[in-house]
Amino acid sequence: MDTIPRFPAKSAVAPPCSDRSPSVADRAWAMDRRSSRGSRAGSKAAAPRGCGRLRILRAAGERSEDTMAWIRLIRLEFARVIRSGGVAAALLLLLGLGVYASWQGSLRIQAAEAATAAAETAYRDQLAYLSATYPPATEAGEPLYYLAFPAPQPPSPLSALASGRTAVETASLRIRLLALEGQLYEHETLNPRLAAAGHLDLAFVLIALLPLFVIAVTYDIVSSERERGTWRMARLFARPRRLIAAKVAARVVLAAGLVTSLALIGAFSTGTDADGRAGWAVALIALHTLFWFALCLGVAGGRRSSTTNAMILVGVWVALTFLAPAVLSLTNALLHPVPEALELTVRQRQGYHEAWDLPKAATMEGFFEDYPQWSDQTVPEDEFTWAWYYAMNHRGDQTARDASRAYRDVLTQRDEWARRWSLLVPPLATQIALDRLSSADLRTQLAYQEAVRGYHERLKAHFQPLLFSAAPFTQVDWDRVPTFEPAVPAGEAPQAGLPAAAALILVSIGVLLPRIRSRPSPDS
Repeated sequence: MDTIPRFPAKSAVAPPCSDRSPSVADRAWAMDRRSSRGSRAGSKAAAPRGCGRLRILRAAGERSEDTMAWIRLIRLEFARVIRSGGVAAALLLLLGLGVYASWQGSLRIQAAEAATAAAETAYRDQLAYLSATYPPATEAGEPLYYLAFPAPQPPSPLSALASGRTAVETASLRIRLLALEGQLYEHETLNPRLAAAGHLDLAFVLIALLPLFVIAVTYDIVSSERERGTWRMARLFARPRRLIAAKVAARVVLAAGLVTSLALIGAFSTGTDADGRAGWAVALIALHTLFWFALCLGVAGGRRSSTTNAMILVGVWVALTFLAPAVLSLTNALLHPVPEALELTVRQRQGYHEAWDLPKAATMEGFFEDYPQWSDQTVPEDEFTWAWYYAMNHRGDQTARDASRAYRDVLTQRDEWARRWSLLVPPLATQIALDRLSSADLRTQLAYQEAVRGYHERLKAHFQPLLFSAAPFTQVDWDRVPTFEPAVPAGEAPQAGLPAAAALILVSIGVLLPRIRSRPSPDS
């Protein structure tokens, strides 16, 4: 009867697959032999399983050691960067600017909410005043001439991130039943120089200023070691590409912490919820930051001096952040000239004033073209009626209708052209996407104006029966008066953020690909 052989001495037998010390191999083989408890043939077949297990253990140990070494390298590089006085000062400066921009954004949201509340309060106070001032038998058309109905657009939770066109456009109109076109462009007088400079919002800090910090900590990532003569020594501890990757990773962690801090500060200061638009905004900011890291690595990973790297990267930053957007904006303005909004107001008023010299039947004929349901009504030629007066105001809108449509079409063409060509300039594409996600872009403003037009039409449809019947003011059912329905944000979040995200990813890959495919030289 066969017996199980004794475990051989360490010096006598070792697993054939072992290339380590006998003790490690013997222990692995012994564990496998004890678990098998089989015959001699079975014990021979157990050796390969022991070898496979040994290889797995060895590979896992090597991966664990590599991971720990990688983490230690990143930690050391992170500590070295953060100890720099200039880096600490830049971090504090960016955090301070981010806190200030978030505070300004929260003030803008509070101002918009206050304007909405003020418009509602003014409407109720004005209605109470008119009801108390005019006698009960007064025709409804006379008090309605003065009454302004609120049409506020509530601010987006992300409007603190990017101000966009909210700096120059109003989103809390108060409209009357008179001609509408002139009312759409009425807002507070702004200093043109201040409006051109814009607001310091969080998007500007993250898109324009954060890349400068990335450049400052990355431009000499290799050249400084080479200029100090320590690059050859550093290569003894890790392969060049691995060492560069660790240096970049440490700086990415630093920038990620800064971006996260600014995002949390902005969210807490404005009470922004984590929805799809906020997620896309964070993703775009992260991709934009990684794009600048890729660009810096593509420039600083070569054999240029630190001064040359800094000059190249700052030049690229100026070109992408200021020059290229200015060139695209100028080209867009030349290709799509926009008439002045004042021209629409002038045409509307001309159409209104010309109606005073026209027969009332001619004025009403133009009104009946748009409202055929009232074509059976007549107004006397020899006396004033409120139905005719409001038809005169409608004639003013008719006169400016074609010019208004052409004005909106040109604005839409400019917006589409800017979105398409901005994909060639990643910072500009990111800014436009953030404006759209924050509901601070041109499309949102045009959508708001369309919502106001719809509200104006609903008001006219509600009050026209009272005007044609010369009903008194007391017969108005104020509980059934239409209220303004805010415009829905134009486009879904993926539609707003996906083109810019794709452009950032593709450009980053295009910048890094030559560096990845190139073979490192002995000194690199």
